[in-house]
Amino acid sequence: MLLSPKMEEDQTPLSRAPLTLLTFSDEASQPPVVTPAPTPRSLSSVLPSHTGAFGSLCFVLADLAKSPDFEGFAMFGVVKEAGVDDAGLSEFYHRHFPFPLYRDDKWVFYNDFFGRKKIGLRTWNPLQMYRGYKEMMARVKGKKIKGNLAGEGMVQGGLVLFGVDGKAKYAYEEEVGKELEMEDVVKALEAIKAEANKAEANND
Repeated sequence: MLLSPKMEEDQTPLSRAPLTLLTFSDEASQPPVVTPAPTPRSLSSVLPSHTGAFGSLCFVLADLAKSPDFEGFAMFGVVKEAGVDDAGLSEFYHRHFPFPLYRDDKWVFYNDFFGRKKIGLRTWNPLQMYRGYKEMMARVKGKKIKGNLAGEGMVQGGLVLFGVDGKAKYAYEEEVGKELEMEDVVKALEAIKAEANKAEANND
C-alpha cells in the first residue's frame, strides 16, 4: 500500500486534479438525475472539506465507514464519468456510497496517479478463472450490488489515503475479482493516525 516512486512524483499534478461535485435527485425520482456542478475545483481545494482529524479516504466502499478503525477519517469518492449511466451511478450513491462524489474531469487519478491500469487476467487456467468469477459474483450478490456494461469499464481505480496535510500517504490499486486487503488498509490508517498525533504533540 505504500506509494510507488511514480505516485510520489505525481503528488503535485494530483493536487491540481479538477474535480466536479455531483448532486443526485431523490432516489424515488424517475429517471434519476445526476447534476454536475457548473465549475470544477482542484483536489487541494476539495480536501479540506473532506478531511477528518487524521485525514481522508478516497475511492472507498460504504462498508468501511461502519468500522471503528476509520473514525477520524472523512470519506469521499471519485468516478470517471457521469451522464453515461446516471441510473446506475444514482443507485450506487443512494444504496452503497452515501458520501460526496466527484467526477475526475481529466482522469488524473486514473491516468496519472494509478498509471491507467487496465483490467487484465491474473491467470489463464480456465478452472481458476471460473472459480474466481463465481467467488466474485457471490460477493457482489451478497452486497446486493447490480452491474451492467454501460460506460468505460476497463481502466481501474483504487483506494487513496490522504493525511491532514493533504498529501497522499498510501494507495491501493484495484484488482478485479480480489477483495480489498482490509488488514493492510487498517495498518496504513493506524500509521497515518500515529503521524498526525506525533505532529500535533510536537506543535503543543
